Amino acid sequence: MDLVFVHGAADSAAVWDRQIEHFGGRHRVLAVDLPGHGERLAEKAFQHVHDSSDEVLRLADQEGLSDLVLVGHSLGGAIALTAAMRSPNAMRGLVLAGSGARLHMAAALMEVAQERASQAPGDQIVERLIPLSEVVHQASFEVSTWIAERFGRATARAVYADFLALDSFDLMGRIEEIGLPTLVIAGDHDRWTPPKFQHYLAEHLPRARLVLFENTGHYPFVEQAARFNAELEQFLTEI
Repeated sequence: MDLVFVHGAADSAAVWDRQIEHFGGRHRVLAVDLPGHGERLAEKAFQHVHDSSDEVLRLADQEGLSDLVLVGHSLGGAIALTAAMRSPNAMRGLVLAGSGARLHMAAALMEVAQERASQAPGDQIVERLIPLSEVVHQASFEVSTWIAERFGRATARAVYADFLALDSFDLMGRIEEIGLPTLVIAGDHDRWTPPKFQHYLAEHLPRARLVLFENTGHYPFVEQAARFNAELEQFLTEI
């Protein structure tokens, strides 16, 4: 099995460094930078999840990867679910980290993101709109420092495009169609995709298993990287 890691809104492939390091010796792995993020700042970002899902599958095919397990965080989980709806035969399983069947952005954040996008140069990284303290929970100094160095590598236009994609994403009532084995994994103190989102996924995806990490926020794969990697390893043995 080949692993493809998909970052969330306003992030980049860098947030998956601990997973790439852990799994890279045993699997073929790819951490995707979507357009407007990471190493692709000059490219126009996608405003729709289905475009991002097509891009993820295109990049995996370009790298010669097959029998895919898509691991998506937040918006990346929405991208993974959409890819599973559109091309189920391309993959073996899904891992949804801090995601949901329907996602939504507050109107105030959307307005600020739109204003920044209209004013900032196209390839300029801007200050993160959402403070680190709102997405991690009781993280150690080491963990907070690690994620702060990788947090928010995206242009203002990409951040706004991500927020538009999040706000329009809705698979409520349709995810029952996804028959792939799925690991739903999240933090019990996630303010952005709270536990009720995770329970909905686990209850409506036919082959889902739910794991909630205690005292963990929106970045379970960073806040508790060792445990996340162990859960992913176990999931790979199950499928």
